[in-house]
Amino acid sequence: MEEPETPAPATSEVETPEVETSGVDTPAPEPRESLTRQQILTRAGLAAGVATLLFAVVVIILNLTVFSPSGFVTTYLQTLGQRDVSDALDMPGVDLPGQVTKDSAAAALLRPNSLALIDDIRTTDDVDLGGGVHRITASYRLEGAESESQRGVSQFTVTDNGAPFLVFRSWRFSVSPVAMLAVQVANGASATVGTAPLTPQELGADEAAFTARAEFPVLVPGLVVLSHKSHYLTGIVVPTLLETPGGTRTATVAAAPNTAFLGAVTTSIHSFLDACATSTSLFPPGCPFSKRISDRIVGTPVWNITAYPPIGILSASDGWVLTQSGGMAHIKVDVRSLYDGSVTTLDEDVPFQIDYRVNLAPDGRISFSPR
Repeated sequence: MEEPETPAPATSEVETPEVETSGVDTPAPEPRESLTRQQILTRAGLAAGVATLLFAVVVIILNLTVFSPSGFVTTYLQTLGQRDVSDALDMPGVDLPGQVTKDSAAAALLRPNSLALIDDIRTTDDVDLGGGVHRITASYRLEGAESESQRGVSQFTVTDNGAPFLVFRSWRFSVSPVAMLAVQVANGASATVGTAPLTPQELGADEAAFTARAEFPVLVPGLVVLSHKSHYLTGIVVPTLLETPGGTRTATVAAAPNTAFLGAVTTSIHSFLDACATSTSLFPPGCPFSKRISDRIVGTPVWNITAYPPIGILSASDGWVLTQSGGMAHIKVDVRSLYDGSVTTLDEDVPFQIDYRVNLAPDGRISFSPR
């Protein structure tokens, strides 16, 4: 028996409509340019050459500016001008004398608050002395404490320090930019440098000393402003410019009594004389006035001060003294005559002189002793 034929599935054909291009032709893409190995190497070589040339130009410019002798000096001045003592001391050729370190008492003038600010820095001359040595001249302005301001000019000698960075030159000071300042204090044993205290210990003196002197290294350029400020003493501001490496200068600050000292001494002298006036003796002990009589006193002597002596304070070789001046005391007492036994009243003024040393203790206490 024959099996019936399975009819084939019906298929439908979808006709794709043709799109008219309206006569516009679509351009074919251009073929990419392919570089040969030689062209790639050539272009890489050119780029490397340009980079090398640019690097060489940069090196030349930096060696003529930042890494030049004048650039080295400018960097030092800028560092010192910002009171960055540590970095300034770390620059090649900056050497302190002897056993002085930046932490020792002898380095008291190297503290940041002892230094002046430096600005308007200009290198004005660069002389090649041969053998890798240059003399650089620089000008600048220093702004110190107490509104002190000065312009200065310094010459620095630097020498070639090789090329530790292969292509960039380095320099060092062949003459250390350090000067010495001898600080003298008259009428005391302490001072103020910049805004920092200069203690008796740093000056190598005892606290009770009346004079002090010590030498200190100073980084050049330096404007050292010395003064003295304490409760009873004031010193005239003494600015000292140090602009020569290796130089030595001396600065003296003298302490002088201020109005507080004069007022305190005057009050103390008046109190002392008033205490003397309470004595019931013809010779008050330790006092500048007395009265000698040949008759016998009857009753108790009464003293009072009718005129206090004018007070002035002077400096002597080893301390403060009062100016010699006169005052007037008054005594009143009954006296019996040894001749006829009559009693009269002694009522008279007694002039006297003061001549005392003023002792000013470190803690501010004031006392007196005869000269």
